[in-house]
Amino acid sequence: MLILAIDSATPVAGVALLDGNKLLKEEFSNYKKTHSQTLMPMIDRVLRECECSLDDLAAVAISAGPGSFTGLRIGMATAKGLCLASGKPLVTVATLDALAYNVHRSQDLVCPLLDARKQEVYTCFYDVSAALPRRLVEMSACSPAEFVEQARHLAHKYGRGKILLLGDAYYPYEEYFQKALGEKLLVAAPHLMYPRAASIASLAMLKLEAGELENLFSLRPHYIRLSEAEYRLGKAAQ
Repeated sequence: MLILAIDSATPVAGVALLDGNKLLKEEFSNYKKTHSQTLMPMIDRVLRECECSLDDLAAVAISAGPGSFTGLRIGMATAKGLCLASGKPLVTVATLDALAYNVHRSQDLVCPLLDARKQEVYTCFYDVSAALPRRLVEMSACSPAEFVEQARHLAHKYGRGKILLLGDAYYPYEEYFQKALGEKLLVAAPHLMYPRAASIASLAMLKLEAGELENLFSLRPHYIRLSEAEYRLGKAAQ
């Protein structure tokens, strides 16, 4: 059963093809070019080099957010277009869930962080002691200071000795996190720091098997908070 997974929620662009439990191919790019430039060529290469077509797929999977507003829209539009053209179902995976899935069977408190701009991060806190990540709280946007406070609270509550950070929002606040978390801080290895299309594909395969499919016409990215345009429109209407 083949799943094509697409990720564009952050500056990283990723595409992966998964056949059951076997990863056939993954492409990953985190270098300058925009998603509008990279995604379709990556999708074409992944399918062509694996001698597959859209007709061979069981489903298409996409990271649904949170993340970059523009990136999410590009990825969602691409995935919807592929599904409409091929008649294949669409499966979504939360970006933070996929990022947390980069680490599993760990006793640390795992905390993916995505850059939300405006001096905030998108985050959630996970128990990854089993094969699949389990959210301990709801996903949110907050300041780095609020994140640290909650991370310390949950680490104490759940008896976690270390707090493992990963995601692109670690780097802008690296010095702050090092000082605020001290010896409790762990940082993921470089190859685990970003969302991976392969992780999205694996989680999507489980949702596909459970029949958790999306409505192409009503599906929207999970932004968590209002876009700048929506925020300004709301203020203008007051």
